[in-house]
Amino acid sequence: MDSKLTKKRLSDFFSYEWILTLIVAAVAIVAMELIYTVSAARLSTGQKFKFYLDEDLSSFESYSVYELLDVKTGENGKTFSYDVLSVETENLNSSYNVLSVRLSVQEGDAIFTSAAEKEDKSVRAKTLIDEFSVYDLDGLYNSANEYLSQFKTAEGFDEDAIRAYFDKRMKGDNRFRTETEKEEGRENEIARIKKLAKDVEDFGKLLNSETENLFYYYTKYEQASNGDVNDKNYGAAYEKTKENGALRYGINMAVLTGGKKNVSDYLKLGDTGSAENVVLLLFDFSSFQYDLQFESISFVCTLVREFSDILG
Repeated sequence: MDSKLTKKRLSDFFSYEWILTLIVAAVAIVAMELIYTVSAARLSTGQKFKFYLDEDLSSFESYSVYELLDVKTGENGKTFSYDVLSVETENLNSSYNVLSVRLSVQEGDAIFTSAAEKEDKSVRAKTLIDEFSVYDLDGLYNSANEYLSQFKTAEGFDEDAIRAYFDKRMKGDNRFRTETEKEEGRENEIARIKKLAKDVEDFGKLLNSETENLFYYYTKYEQASNGDVNDKNYGAAYEKTKENGALRYGINMAVLTGGKKNVSDYLKLGDTGSAENVVLLLFDFSSFQYDLQFESISFVCTLVREFSDILG
């Protein structure tokens, strides 16, 4: 067998070796991507907080509102708890409003929209309440208190119960693998529950406020049915909601005054230069994000504290 090393054979070897190296590198990249995809932590619905500025609002203010929240995701920040890992905002466009697409995958927690009546007599805020799952504020408050009750005792909070709940809730979460990480997580969970309790208490004060025109009232499906209980599409639904009367679905943002910040510097309806007729609505995805649904209460409380003196 002729095994003599020649220049041609050496050249052929390196040519094949180079091809093999490229193949191995490509396989390695694909394998690493697969490993990353499988092992990476997937954000749950509640861990992503997103708020929208609707199509009738000025599109230049969303980041200003974002900055107001003083977001520190993954920590105990000013507004959200450690378990909110992403906070986003998006301006919606009337030419192609993607809200229904976003909400179909539970991407959204709050929206600033318009309560002004259009030429066709419709109101955008009413349309959203009719079409999507929007929390009435009293229902949200009651749900939050029910959630917190499982951790409360006559003396205060049962921190052992919170720790146990954390272990159950975070089972399989790859952020908490070592005992040190788990213990840090338990302490953050205790802080989350206590902060939520304070925000829910303040939310209750807000709901009890006697500030005139603070809340946006509406009877769901009234607009969709044109107030006709015989409407073939919405009549039956309207007849049912009509029994409970108008509920408090939103907050009239322009009514928030006396705070450190002027709300009209942050939210404007079209080119009016004012927050008049701007309403804040909160989406209900509690069946997907029960533990973190109430971060929307913290969102509201931050805005109320910044724009008004209602909470002292």
